[in-house]
Amino acid sequence: MHYTKQAALIQTLLILLVFMFTPALIAAETNSYNRVSYQVTEQQEVTNDEITVTVGVERNNQDAPKLANEINQLITSANATIKKFPSIKSSTSDYSIRPVYSRDQQLDHWRGVSSITLKSQRIKDMEALVQILQKTLLVKSTRYNVSAERKEEIETGMIKDALKKFNIRAKMISKDMGFKKYRLVNININNSSNTPRPIYAMARSKTVSADITPPSFESGQSILKVTVSGTIEMEVTP
Repeated sequence: MHYTKQAALIQTLLILLVFMFTPALIAAETNSYNRVSYQVTEQQEVTNDEITVTVGVERNNQDAPKLANEINQLITSANATIKKFPSIKSSTSDYSIRPVYSRDQQLDHWRGVSSITLKSQRIKDMEALVQILQKTLLVKSTRYNVSAERKEEIETGMIKDALKKFNIRAKMISKDMGFKKYRLVNININNSSNTPRPIYAMARSKTVSADITPPSFESGQSILKVTVSGTIEMEVTP
């Protein structure tokens, strides 16, 4: 008898819950109607205004301390030269002195490497500095890009234009489909860039001529892109 009353009570509560949540479920289902998802894109070709050059040294020696000393002297000398160019930022990386073994796992020699990354918005200064550093270091690579400050400035304008285009498209879609009003359900903003990266590299031997033609760097273009995607819901007006 006790279990029968308990089962009847549970059944009654379940029925009440169904009646309570049914309107909300119907409303949620209704609200998902008349929705359209789409995206718009703003794209702009921009001249690169920043160059990054990586230079470095690679040496082999039977004596690890002598090898370390040789590399340290080259990098110290290079850093002293770099300080004469205040428009160029630099950072040292990839420093290592490691053993190289023969096929029979015997120590053959030591190999040392070290790199310096240079970054500047003044291309002519970079060309002049690299011309000097090439006398003792390798030019490993160059990379061109739009500086962070300029990229942010340009993308801010592109985002505004993309949002305007998104709203214009929303009004057009609503009107063409016979609706007078719409509301924004969700929106996403994404940005990306496609930067061609010309590579300039020249290996230098230990004995290098003092007369080196300065390198010529051509910055090229980057393509900045902003995409606005989202969903609108067209509303039926009474």
